[in-house]
Amino acid sequence: MTITNALTSSNDEKGFDFFSYYSLMSKEKVILSYKGPITNVLLSEFGKDVRFKLQQKKRIGKKVFSIFMEVTQNILFYSKEMNHFGNNDKVGTIVVVELKDHIKILSGNLITKKSIDSLLKKFETIQTLDREALREYKRELRDAPSEEESRGAGIGLVQIALISDELEASIKNLNDEYAFFSLAIQVKT
Repeated sequence: MTITNALTSSNDEKGFDFFSYYSLMSKEKVILSYKGPITNVLLSEFGKDVRFKLQQKKRIGKKVFSIFMEVTQNILFYSKEMNHFGNNDKVGTIVVVELKDHIKILSGNLITKKSIDSLLKKFETIQTLDREALREYKRELRDAPSEEESRGAGIGLVQIALISDELEASIKNLNDEYAFFSLAIQVKT
C-alpha cells in the first residue's frame, strides 16, 4: 500500500477512520478538542482559548470557562493515566463544542475502580438536589475533612452542577483496576 492510499483509505484496518473524525470535527463548531497530558501551562493556554472563542457571549462564556477549568482540574488531580515521556503528567480528554442551542463540555479520564463507589454516591446526591440544596451541600463538603485521594471533596462536581443546565456522568469498566470516567455537561445558549 502506498502512503497516498494509506492516508486516503476510508476503511482503516484498525477501525479508526481519521477522515470521519475530521468530518465530524468540521461539521460541528468545535471550540476545543484535546486528548493528552494536562499541565498547568496547557490548562492556562486552553483556558485563554476557550475565553477568546466565547468572548461575544460573556455570560455563557464565563459559565463555560468555569466548567472547563473544573473538569480540567479534575483530570489534573485525579486521572490515573500518566504520560511517561517526561514529567508523569496526568492524561485526559476534553471537548468543548457549540451546538444549536447549547454548548457541550465533555471530559474523560481513567480512575481506579476503588474510587467508583464514592464518586457515584456523590454524583447521585448531586443529581437529587435543587440549587439551594446544592449550595448547602457545597458548604458541607468544604467543611468536611478531605478523603484520602481527594483534593476538593467533590466540590468541583457540585460547582459544575450549580453552573450547568445538564450534567451526566458515565463510568465504563476497563479491567480489574481501572475504569473510564466521563462527564457530559450542557450550558444553554
